[in-house]
Amino acid sequence: MDDFIKLMALERKKDIETFCRDWVISSEAFADFIFAGMSGAIKPYKHWRHHVNLEPEHLWPTDEELNALGSNGLGKAEGKALKAITKITQMFEQRKLISVHVFYHPSKKFWHMFYFNQRDTSDDNNHWDLGPHIHYTHDSFINADLDKVVAQITQKKPKLPKSIHIKYDYHHSRKHKA
Repeated sequence: MDDFIKLMALERKKDIETFCRDWVISSEAFADFIFAGMSGAIKPYKHWRHHVNLEPEHLWPTDEELNALGSNGLGKAEGKALKAITKITQMFEQRKLISVHVFYHPSKKFWHMFYFNQRDTSDDNNHWDLGPHIHYTHDSFINADLDKVVAQITQKKPKLPKSIHIKYDYHHSRKHKA
């Protein structure tokens, strides 16, 4: 929790980047911070969250394809049943699950945002060379007020603000000893 409070006290982007360069946020610490924000323990800051499930519409199976899948029975799928299976499989590959957490002063003048999708926190298919991470941005990074940023995040096709990466230690990715 202390590292989150230290981060929130920094104002200059260069100081924030320096602080975050070697910081690794564990999933447990992040969850604790979110729960603290939700319960009002980080006064005067409030917490707002937004979760998005972006699914490519062209991968939604039609009723006809789903009916074909339901009547296909056991064994090899063919025709429209196979098409339904292919679409569903691709949906899991291509969908994007986005989580956004904002900690903001009631005046909305000061705010801190963390966001990620399922690929960001995974060792596989990660766009950042250093691996699992979450994105962080701050009111001083962007020339826009919080209401405008929230409006961009909550539109049908969310536009996420510029950010820096913070290494993330996701508990499900840790190797467990047998």
